[in-house]
Amino acid sequence: MRKLTLPKNPYKGIKIYCKKCKVDTPKCNHFESFTYKVRVHVPGTKKSVKSKILNATVYRDAITEAINFEKHLKSNNYETILIDTGKENDYSVIDSVIKYNHYLNGESEYAQFRKNITDSHHKELIRFCKYFVKTLKKNKNIEVTRIKDVNKQDVSNFYSWADNHYSPKTFNKCLNGIKSFFDFLIDVEEIEMKNPFRKYSRKQIPKSNIDSVTKDEFIAILEAVDKFSSIVILGGKGERKNMYQPYLKAGFRLFLLTGGRREEVVDLRWSDILVSPSEVKFFRIQNLKVQRNLSRDEVYKYIPINSDLFDLLVELGYNEKKHTDSYILFPERKVKSKTIMDSLSKAFTHYKNGAGIEKDISLKSLRKTYITWVHQVMQKETGVLTSHSTVKVLESYYIDPQILSLVEKGATEIKIFGADSGSRHIVVGKY
Repeated sequence: MRKLTLPKNPYKGIKIYCKKCKVDTPKCNHFESFTYKVRVHVPGTKKSVKSKILNATVYRDAITEAINFEKHLKSNNYETILIDTGKENDYSVIDSVIKYNHYLNGESEYAQFRKNITDSHHKELIRFCKYFVKTLKKNKNIEVTRIKDVNKQDVSNFYSWADNHYSPKTFNKCLNGIKSFFDFLIDVEEIEMKNPFRKYSRKQIPKSNIDSVTKDEFIAILEAVDKFSSIVILGGKGERKNMYQPYLKAGFRLFLLTGGRREEVVDLRWSDILVSPSEVKFFRIQNLKVQRNLSRDEVYKYIPINSDLFDLLVELGYNEKKHTDSYILFPERKVKSKTIMDSLSKAFTHYKNGAGIEKDISLKSLRKTYITWVHQVMQKETGVLTSHSTVKVLESYYIDPQILSLVEKGATEIKIFGADSGSRHIVVGKY
């Protein structure tokens, strides 16, 4: 999708709005989320405005739509826009959360507003809303109080609650989640109100101490899988849990040598391997994160199969399974992928501690390690292989000779832990 622009002297009130960032005149690169929006000042008031997200994708059409919107407002004496039932879009606090839940669940009556987010993100946003409602409930009847009657004191009460319950990072995420809830009510449900969470003081997030993994640390973790006790005694009733799984070491190596996200690595299949005209092998997998952000399918990412990774694939059965649709990791699985992801994450931390490593690293640190070494070779093109590229780059490169050449370069030149390393140098025990 091309980037929306405005002329030097745009029609009064027309803005470019980012539906992802929820801001006018955005400075982000979420071009696929840009739309035209008009804000009309209500005569006789100081700051009151009526706004509407426009359907037009061409500037001239946006002007026409904006003019019709102004005419509609004037004909209704600038009263709240009416929905088909003839009733004002105005809900109680509890009904507002129910509406938002339906919206996040993809049940909006308007196709252009249907959301496509992960189940975990959906649950998180609704959880924040429930906490907000819980603080309101101390002073108000949430079944009859109108959502538009939420005031600064209510915001202050919730701000104090969140400040006492969350770390700075989660605090910011929570407050932004409630801001998005009110943005939905204003922009989608068209409730005439100001967002009470539009302005608040964000918390300063301390610089993360999470580091990449060194070669010696990674070898120590693999060795700990064989040598360190796999039994963990949980708190409470003293329940014992076995952290060992036969796929752990192969899984850790697969994470390190592909740099993939959890769901990508665990669900890799042999059929995801493609071969370029020059006989260079690479994975082509669905870019789930970008697909969710764009609400569309058929967006891919590419992982070069260098010599390190190929050695591991041969160990795991490449010659026998290369044309099958079996999973590469733990093909005989009878559990959900999420169970395997969680098992790998918890086991990595367990055996990291067992190896006596005090540094704050986790399974996701292997992705950072991969990116660090990929950058040594790819430099400014690193984002194309690690899925940090802008959507514009991903769309431009799709699967043309340019990205293919980058994949081939990565397959022949990338070495995790440097030129002297290789998977054969970090093989420890059986997999």
